Amino acid sequence: MTTKPWHGGELRWDHLGGEWSVLAPGREVAPTGAPCPFCPGDGEDTPPETWRLPGETDATWRVRAVPNRYALSDRHEVIIESPDHDWDLATGTDDEAGAVLFAWQERHRALRHGAAQVVVFRGHGPGAGISVSHPHSQVVGLPVLSAATRRELVAMREHYDRSGRPFAAELLAGELSSGERIVLAEGRTVAFVPFAPASGFEIRIVSARHRADFAAIPRDELGAIARALRLVLSALREELDDPSYHLILHTAPVGLEHVPYLTWSLHVLPRQYVPAGLELASGIPVITSTPEESAKRLRNRLP
Repeated sequence: MTTKPWHGGELRWDHLGGEWSVLAPGREVAPTGAPCPFCPGDGEDTPPETWRLPGETDATWRVRAVPNRYALSDRHEVIIESPDHDWDLATGTDDEAGAVLFAWQERHRALRHGAAQVVVFRGHGPGAGISVSHPHSQVVGLPVLSAATRRELVAMREHYDRSGRPFAAELLAGELSSGERIVLAEGRTVAFVPFAPASGFEIRIVSARHRADFAAIPRDELGAIARALRLVLSALREELDDPSYHLILHTAPVGLEHVPYLTWSLHVLPRQYVPAGLELASGIPVITSTPEESAKRLRNRLP
C-alpha cells in the first residue's frame, strides 16, 4: 500500500484504479451565508493576500489572490476575480476577463515550486459545488500527477513521436475543416464543442499558436482568448439559462512547459444534471444533445 503525507491528511494510491485519493479528515468545510468574505468593506474576511492587480488607486484592487482558508494543499489559493459581488465572466468586459486570466498566469507561475502540476479551475452556480457565490477561481499545486494527466502525457508524446506534429494541431485543423462543431473563430482563437464531449455543451477554447504553457501567453494574445471565453460563456448563459459549470485550465505539468507535444486549452463543462447509474458504473458519460447541434445553438447566441 502506497501513501504520501498530504496537508494534514494523506494521499493513498489505488492500485486497481491507478489514481490517488485525497484523505483530509481534519479539513474544515467552508461556511455559507452572509456576510460575503470576499467583498471589500467591513465584512471582508480573508487571509493576507499573496498578489493583487491594483485598481485606480493603490488602496483598491481589480483582482486579488489569497491563501485558501479551507485548503487541500499547502499551495492552494483563491483568486477573487472582482470587488463586485455580482460580477461574472459572462457579463463582464473583455478587459475584466483578461485581468482574470492574467491572474491565473501569475499564480500558476508562483505555485509551481515543489509541485508536480498546478491545477486552475473556476466553479459557477450551485451545481458546481461552490460555497461562496462571489466570483472566484482556485489555483492548487499538487505533489503528484493525476492519472488523467499521466495518460494524456503518454498519448500526446506518442502521437508527436509518430507524426512530428502536436495532436492538438491536427485536432484543430480537422475541426476548422469540418466547421460543424465550431462555436467561434476569431483570428487565431477558436472555441468548439468536442467530437466526444464529457458533458452536454462542453466547450474547448484553444489557439492556433500552439504552446504547452498557458502562463507563457503574451498579454495581447491573452486578450483575444479572454474575449472568446467571455463570448462563449455569454452564449452558454443565454442558451441554457445561466447553467452551473466548471471552467478548467489544461496546461503543461511542472517541468514540461517547453515540450513540443503539449498544448494548453480551456474546458467549459456545464453541470446540468447529476450523473446516473450507467455513468457511475461504467465511467462513460451520456450526452443528450449532439455536439453539432450544441455548437449550432451556441453560435446562434453569439452577438
